Amino acid sequence: MQTSVSATPSPTPGLAWLPALASHALLLMVVYAALYSFGILTTAPTAKTLISWDAGWFNSVRTNGYEAGTGQTNIPFFPLFPYLWRLSGLNGLGISIVNACFMFLGSVWLGRTFSLSRQQLLVLLATPPLFFCLVPYAEGLFFLFGAVLLHGLHRRHLAFTILGLLGCCLTRSAATLFIPAFVFAELLACTSRAEVSQFALRLLTGLLAIAAALGIVMYMHFLATGDAFALFNSYQHWGHEMRWPPAARLFSSAGLPMLGLDLLAMLASSLAVVACLWLGIRWLRSWWQPQAVPAPSRAVVFSLGYCVGVFAFMVLYQEGDLSNSSRYVLGTPFFAVLLLQLSAWQRLTAGVRWVSAGIALALVIALAMWCGWPARMPGFFPGEATFFFAAWLGYLLCYVAAFTTNRYGRDIRIGLYVVNTIYQIILLNLFIGGAWMG
Repeated sequence: MQTSVSATPSPTPGLAWLPALASHALLLMVVYAALYSFGILTTAPTAKTLISWDAGWFNSVRTNGYEAGTGQTNIPFFPLFPYLWRLSGLNGLGISIVNACFMFLGSVWLGRTFSLSRQQLLVLLATPPLFFCLVPYAEGLFFLFGAVLLHGLHRRHLAFTILGLLGCCLTRSAATLFIPAFVFAELLACTSRAEVSQFALRLLTGLLAIAAALGIVMYMHFLATGDAFALFNSYQHWGHEMRWPPAARLFSSAGLPMLGLDLLAMLASSLAVVACLWLGIRWLRSWWQPQAVPAPSRAVVFSLGYCVGVFAFMVLYQEGDLSNSSRYVLGTPFFAVLLLQLSAWQRLTAGVRWVSAGIALALVIALAMWCGWPARMPGFFPGEATFFFAAWLGYLLCYVAAFTTNRYGRDIRIGLYVVNTIYQIILLNLFIGGAWMG
């Protein structure tokens, strides 16, 4: 694993991103309008249609604050986004535009921090689950603060790290995923006894920031309901209970439109498990057998640890249902950081590349078989399941080619951008039409 995740030699100036972002926003609007005019898309995004699924819960926090009660309530929806929505005075369409701006601003921050090319940035913005950043969900704000956090971790700026942790943990219920990821990232950055005091300071400060965010949320719940632990008590009504052993079959309740994306998220999370094990073993060996081992970027290790947390949550809490995994992984800036590691992978020795590619292929086959492939995959005949996974594998290879140096990289990035942009628009249309997308 490399210390740097840079994709190009020098960062692009901030204003230079504006034409690419404006072009992408214009393309989204023009393509959606054209498909809607021809009757291919059935629902237009309006102030009313955009408030669907969880957007209704955020809207209830915005209008009425937190409400006590039995069964499912708005308690699990964290306050930063709905209270910002209330402060703005905007309707569902207006806040969706603001969310898109949050995502664009976060993507520019990522581009500046990790030296993305414009093509790479556009491919990342077209990631289909990022449509959640275009609706009244907390994803746009989470994406922005996630980018701030990654900047702080990668550049070792403690103030940005604290701001990112506070913002993320006030926006979504991320503390349980962030704590182990942050501890792991700081631990692996401590490569000598001389750095222990600095490690302790950064670790304590970051954990206090996460605790402060959680404390603010609990205090707001206490003011509204009289119960400081209302958040934890409400989880049982949303099915967030650990179950063991894991389910024998994987599926996605969001259906076929999201199945491939949810599987991609689980593959990325599975690879993150392997990478974290390898990094942990390498770190332990460096302490027992002192040797010059460069510390990996904190941003990379944190992103890996976050994905490991998502993997554990999906396996242990959702009874085999992969729904939301693509939203939690692909729809975040952490996925972008992991994709950039493909260029670092390309610089490894040929033997290591073949071994890592073999591990990735083994995980692909394992996930397919966990879904019931080839004979007992729900909703598919054996031939259909094989065709689906063959197409899915081709989609994965397009991502690999888009973020590595090769002869056809530019053409593949353009093709992947176009396909994913249309895919993102279709998912957005399904969402505002009332289809469950996770």
